[in-house]
Amino acid sequence: MSDVNNNAMGPVRPVDDEAKEVFHQVKEQVVDKLHELNHLDNVHGLHELDDLKRIDCYKLVEYATEELAYGTNYFGKIDLGDEKYIHVRVFKAPEGNVDFYSILTEGTAIWSREEPLKYFID
Repeated sequence: MSDVNNNAMGPVRPVDDEAKEVFHQVKEQVVDKLHELNHLDNVHGLHELDDLKRIDCYKLVEYATEELAYGTNYFGKIDLGDEKYIHVRVFKAPEGNVDFYSILTEGTAIWSREEPLKYFID
């Protein structure tokens, strides 16, 4: 089992058509999760979403993969517009099914363009 210190995540790569398709398939689930996090921020005063009022954009800018015996984990940096980025983890099974896994929320859910994409479990 992979963890933050022992994993097989490959190098961060520029976007290609396959990665675009993988992250596009989970767009609705990602947006729903962002709205859920935003609601929790407002209710509990957590401010993880850094005043994200709406999602102007959903564009994958870079990604990395982790090949597993039972499929592939995709880690992607997604541009939400207004210089706000999220890190998303997705799983793709060998038969092609794609499932949203999580958004990195390590102190915040919003990252800068410069923040490196890294392995996460969240």
